[in-house]
Parts: sequence; structure tokens; C-alpha cells
Amino acid sequence: MFPEDSDEPSVELGEETEIGSAVGYNFAHWKCLKLLAVNADGVLFSPEALQGPAGQHLRTYHSRDVVGVRMLRRTGVQVLLLSEEEDPVFNTLAEREKFSLRQNCKDKLDELDSYRQQLGLSWAEVGYVGHDVSDVECMRRTGVSACADDSDSMVQRIACFVSHYAGAKGALREFTDQVVELNKMGPKTDTEVEVIR
Repeated sequence: MFPEDSDEPSVELGEETEIGSAVGYNFAHWKCLKLLAVNADGVLFSPEALQGPAGQHLRTYHSRDVVGVRMLRRTGVQVLLLSEEEDPVFNTLAEREKFSLRQNCKDKLDELDSYRQQLGLSWAEVGYVGHDVSDVECMRRTGVSACADDSDSMVQRIACFVSHYAGAKGALREFTDQVVELNKMGPKTDTEVEVIR
């Protein structure tokens, strides 16, 4: 479930790193997540869209990612999907799985901040899984950020966690599994520093 051991130094949450090296966490300042925001395009759904002869869009997602989010929601974590465009495919899955969904987001940070305030959460209690440059500001602001291994290079540099998997192919599940385990452990005090590599 956790990234493989390596000789690379550990990273602090939010520290900028070389691409692909930010695998793992320093738990010293971990605060249990209560909201996970996800870029629908490229993280939960494949960024490639197939267009049918009648103009309809077809998108793919990995069932393990959806199961991972389901498991996360069972622990009380809210899930918010964000998208810069509008796609009925997103609506279908969000309604079925009871995700909150915001489409046509011109400013993802503003949308996320508004939702966070509605829930009465601090930024430290919010996680974000991004994919492209439009996610960078959200990732910088939230307590924990993650991305897939096929995300934009800037996104990978600032992510606290870079998955071994591509978007819509298990990356989200790898991260949600860790969040579930970390939330079970609860927050660490400054004297209880534990690093998983």
C-alpha cells in the first residue's frame, strides 16, 4: 500500500521536490482529513474523452478508484469533485456515489474555499488530488496534496504524494487507502514523528 523504500530523503508536507520524489509523508503535523477535493478530469476520470456519432462524450474511470472513495466516505470524509468543464458523465457518477460536484469552475480555489467554509473546516483538514496547472493553487493551500504519476510536472513538484499509478488507473485509490489508514492513527504531536516511505 505504501511507496517502496528508497534512499531519497523524506519530505515535509508542501515542500517542493524534484518530480517523482515526493512519495511519503512526514506525520509530525498530520491532521485528520475531513474533506478530499479531487480534479474530476485526469484523476477520477481519464483525461481522454471519446465522442460518439451523436456528439455524446464517453469517459473511463477505474472501479478501484471509486471503491477507494467509497471507503473514504464511510470514515466520514466528505468528497468534492471539481471540473473546469461540464460533462453529464460527471453528474451520473456523482449522483450515484453521493459525491459533491462543482462544474464549470473558473476558479477552483474559490469554489473549494467556499465549500470548506460551509463545512466549517480549516485548510489543514482538507486534502486535494490534482492533475494539471489549474490545481496548483488548491494544492498549495490544502493540508495534504497528491497527484498521479502522469500529472503535469509542476503538479508533481509540489505534491506531498505522487502515486505510482496514472490518473483514472488506480492513483486515487492508492492515495485514499493511505488517508483511511492515517485518519485511523489520528494526528501526531510534535514529539511523535513517524515517516513512511
